[in-house]
Amino acid sequence: MKNLRFRLTLLGGGLLMLAFSSMASAQATRTWVSGVGDDANPCSRTAPCKTFAGAISKTAPGGEIDCLDPGGFGALTITKSISIDCDTGPGGVLVAGTPGITVAAGATDVVDLRNINFQGLLGNGSNPGGAGTSGINIVSAKAVHLEDMVIRGFSQNGILVNATAAVSVTGRDVKVDNCGNGLNVKTTSGNAIADFDSSQFVGNTTGIFGDTGSLITIRNSIIAVSNTGVFQPGGGSQINILYSGLSSNSTATFAASGSTIRIVGNTFTQNGTAVGGNVASTLSDATNTNVGNGIVGNPSALPVPIKF
Repeated sequence: MKNLRFRLTLLGGGLLMLAFSSMASAQATRTWVSGVGDDANPCSRTAPCKTFAGAISKTAPGGEIDCLDPGGFGALTITKSISIDCDTGPGGVLVAGTPGITVAAGATDVVDLRNINFQGLLGNGSNPGGAGTSGINIVSAKAVHLEDMVIRGFSQNGILVNATAAVSVTGRDVKVDNCGNGLNVKTTSGNAIADFDSSQFVGNTTGIFGDTGSLITIRNSIIAVSNTGVFQPGGGSQINILYSGLSSNSTATFAASGSTIRIVGNTFTQNGTAVGGNVASTLSDATNTNVGNGIVGNPSALPVPIKF
């Protein structure tokens, strides 16, 4: 009897190990979603899932979720290194009352999001209280890379970086419009670095909001039709606006005392005020262009860069 019990124990242990092994092997390095998929599927190319949330549990860390066709793929929380790419046609994330995608990954994880459209429903005629809160909500990761995005109609933020440790966020060809803040960056520890190129922040209440611990660089971009294009509320962060167009804002840049905004090679066009707030906190290298602004402002001189 003891011998039989011992054999049964071994068999049970072996079956348990086999089950765990099967679960691990079920995660693929590449999975697929489709507008006509099903989350009960294995998320393969021939049997795709329906949502990002359904696919991510079947995708190995460091793997990629691809879109077979355009579709609405739902809200998602990301807790590991992952790439999501919808270059076959924009994948849609439409939410009400919640963020679209939340990144709450580990300190060594890297997240890539490409070719995704976010819709928060603000301005569709419904109660603004029912709109999506933030298109992309970044809480933690080593780095997050955004490319070819449209983020529209979120009541609080298009992109929110609200970190508790150092994080790096880069964006290219990102368009954010009709949101509370286009880009809002802050952290309670270390620095939250945000670097955006060839992007647009248009029609938001505030285009760029640099909060505590943020180091923001915007280059070759458009910041337009906002109450405040670039807002720096206080010390502990820096914003650099390089070779960009700031137009039709009530105030293009506003720096509070103790903050730093650097402006280099930009064109300020038809803003109510080009440079506002504590003008001593805005530093210019005298290469910016003023066209038709109501009040130009008088920024301080940017120290001559040291060449090396």
